[in-house]
Amino acid sequence: MLTIIWAGGQPGKISELRRMTQAEWGLLRNDLPTNVKTYIDCDEDTILISHPDFSEKELLDISNFDGLKFSDGLVPVITKDENGLFLMQAFSNLESLELSQKESMGIYFSRSRNQLWRKGDTSGHIQKLKRILSPKDGSFVVYEVEQEGAACHEGYYSCFFREQDRSGTKNLVPEIPFLGK
Repeated sequence: MLTIIWAGGQPGKISELRRMTQAEWGLLRNDLPTNVKTYIDCDEDTILISHPDFSEKELLDISNFDGLKFSDGLVPVITKDENGLFLMQAFSNLESLELSQKESMGIYFSRSRNQLWRKGDTSGHIQKLKRILSPKDGSFVVYEVEQEGAACHEGYYSCFFREQDRSGTKNLVPEIPFLGK
């Protein structure tokens, strides 16, 4: 499954988040306006579609997690820095959300390791959590963080360091610095 994020720019405002299969994305991709920018994350399982005309989804600060829509115990989390730059997309369970809130740190649930994942535990590249937001429908969560070092395990400040053109070619985004692992 892919996570598709629609946004009004990079940095930008979130318009929508949807989960879909690779086949569904292949069909949708053909119908996108030619002037959108498409960024691919490091693991190639999240796609950020950027266009300034996308409307902004209203996000609210949340202090409890009762209204969130968990699927198999998880909710998608989009992480942005304080300037609005999209850094990464991951998942959280209730425990990681509560710990993030309590410790003011970016804490997630690693699906591949089937355990909690504190961003920066091994790399030292931590996320100081400033705000937790969600749309009214509770379909996803946004962590607004102060990023220290690279958000991406490949050493880039953001996981969205490649732009994919219409032909499928992926090019580095020069505005996203490589900071080292």
